[in-house]
Amino acid sequence: MSAIVDKPRRSWFGPHVRLYLGMVITALVVGLAVLSLVWTPAPPTKMRIAMKLKPPLESGLAGTDQFGRDIFSLLMTGAWNSLSIALISVLIGVTVGVALGTMAAAKRGFIEEAIMRFADVVFAFPAIISAIMIAALIGSGALTPILAIGLFNIPVFIRVSRALAQRVWANDFCLAAQAAGKGAFRITTDHVLPNIAGGVAIQATIQIGLAILVEAGLSFLGLSLAPPSPSWGRMLGDAQTYLSQAPWMAIAPGIAVAVAVLGFNLLGDGLRDKFDPRTEGGA
Repeated sequence: MSAIVDKPRRSWFGPHVRLYLGMVITALVVGLAVLSLVWTPAPPTKMRIAMKLKPPLESGLAGTDQFGRDIFSLLMTGAWNSLSIALISVLIGVTVGVALGTMAAAKRGFIEEAIMRFADVVFAFPAIISAIMIAALIGSGALTPILAIGLFNIPVFIRVSRALAQRVWANDFCLAAQAAGKGAFRITTDHVLPNIAGGVAIQATIQIGLAILVEAGLSFLGLSLAPPSPSWGRMLGDAQTYLSQAPWMAIAPGIAVAVAVLGFNLLGDGLRDKFDPRTEGGA
């Protein structure tokens, strides 16, 4: 008799369910944010006192706030503001962090040690502390969370890019390039950066989700966009006074922040599962 071999069961969604789910959620958040530039159900900053504190479906999809503003329209516009700040701040972290991280991998000794100690010092200051210091200098506004979150992301990408670059430098093609007389800068641009771009992009996707969460926290504390610009964090702050009377004011932005962060985290984890050969199911 032939032995019966049990075949491993496959997920109904396939091995990359987190990637697909993250793509769908992220596309939905980004789509609503982009749509808010040309259309919202109601003017997001228009006050209608006669319509204040209306529950969902009675006035708009998510109800109205204490000023009669349509909450769903505020969520859409707030999505664009949060994504813009998150993307710019992460871009700052990627640009500066990758430049310093690859330099640390290429230039061993004093330069590497100085860069890594700089990363340790910057990493010791949370984004909220940095935002408070920046706000004390320039005041609140979009620039405050961008600089604070961007500064927080620099040491993250220094460490990630340095670790990835060191693995690339150990490969035979980098050793051959050195033997051929190529300098450290040329090897970095020709060989190191193309080979670490995927890993940096995966980390950047995860950091965007974290940046959205941090921006919401800064807005809650009044350290981000100034009124009347819609912000998910400030919507949560405004809802504190009306939790018992109008709980939807807090539920809607809370769900928005959670869904956006979940989407980018799933997307980043899914990309890592798909393209990192060290993980199960990696390509």
